[in-house]
Amino acid sequence: MERAWLFLLLWVAVLLSAARVVQSLPYDYSSSSECLPEPLEAHYGGGIIRNSDFSAGLKGWSSFGYGVIAEGSSASGNVFAVAVNRTRPYQSVSQKVYLQNDTHYTLSGERGRIFAEMKVSDGSADVIAVVKTNGEFIHAGGVDARSGCWTILKGGLTAAAAGPAELYFESNATVDVWVDNVSLQPFSQEEWSAHHDASIKKSRKKTVRFHAKDSAGNPVPGAQVRIEHVRNGFPLGSAMSGEILSNPAYQRWFTSRFTVTTFENEMKWYSTERVQGREDYSVPDAMMRFAKSHGISVRGHNVFWDDPNSQPAWAKWLSGDQLKRATAKRISFYENKLGSEAEASAAFYRKAHEMDNVANMFMNDYNTLEQPGDYNAIPKQVPR
Repeated sequence: MERAWLFLLLWVAVLLSAARVVQSLPYDYSSSSECLPEPLEAHYGGGIIRNSDFSAGLKGWSSFGYGVIAEGSSASGNVFAVAVNRTRPYQSVSQKVYLQNDTHYTLSGERGRIFAEMKVSDGSADVIAVVKTNGEFIHAGGVDARSGCWTILKGGLTAAAAGPAELYFESNATVDVWVDNVSLQPFSQEEWSAHHDASIKKSRKKTVRFHAKDSAGNPVPGAQVRIEHVRNGFPLGSAMSGEILSNPAYQRWFTSRFTVTTFENEMKWYSTERVQGREDYSVPDAMMRFAKSHGISVRGHNVFWDDPNSQPAWAKWLSGDQLKRATAKRISFYENKLGSEAEASAAFYRKAHEMDNVANMFMNDYNTLEQPGDYNAIPKQVPR
């Protein structure tokens, strides 16, 4: 029998799953940044929120912070809640819930997805979802709400322990805040992992059929086929530490798995200019050469980071003019020192584009949706 050897470069993903199959509620990925004339239905039927769509009026809801709430309705008959005559940021619509601790993982609890639709009486205002629990006030998401339309607020939190909690909405603007279709859906860590596995199965796996033929193009019955996984065909990345330059085992482990990387700290300002005026890029340059030699794409770090704790120690004591001169070399600054009228973020994007007009520009932020921990990180519609 003629033997045909089929050598293939396969770009495949391997999914390792536990023997136990977790049946969980599918995660609802839908969202929108558009201004909607009418609110959408609540995700998951509201989850653990009672009367999530206010079809029973204000039943199950109360005012927070000695505020005043009222029932509102649209011309189409849709019913919603309104926090009226607000004079304090925390005066709002609220509902008390009970958060369950995840008994499967001791360091994490149930992961709630907060979904709500917001509207304000005049202009626009940042509206933040807050969960009060165990004496803490957890920022669980935010949105730039506008008058004349409904805007979706989507976020979440992780409960550290079981106990009573209260969900409400804050806004520094003294406008009426309209609330409708609120949802808070719990997912255990096991269920959340099942969502990840389902997403991997859908996006990274597919059925492949091989046909073995001889040199004349005829099928070869019983052909022996050898398949070797050489490299992932989709981008799979990890942070890379400078230790990789002197650690062969780390090098082998990294290069056999990943195709993209971002350096951990080696490109950050406090690493490349520890002493003012003494720039040292020797380590990130060596890491760039290593990555390039192994076909690993590198995404650069933030050129600047709007966090005082992530700057060189010496930069914290500079005046506005001194900081301008220092950042002319590094392109980094504190916007509150330079003044909002300077439009510093846009100016630095333009400067970076002038220096490298083929580089993709990123707004690198985190903790904005699933674990929103920054009160200043509010999703907004930004003109392109």
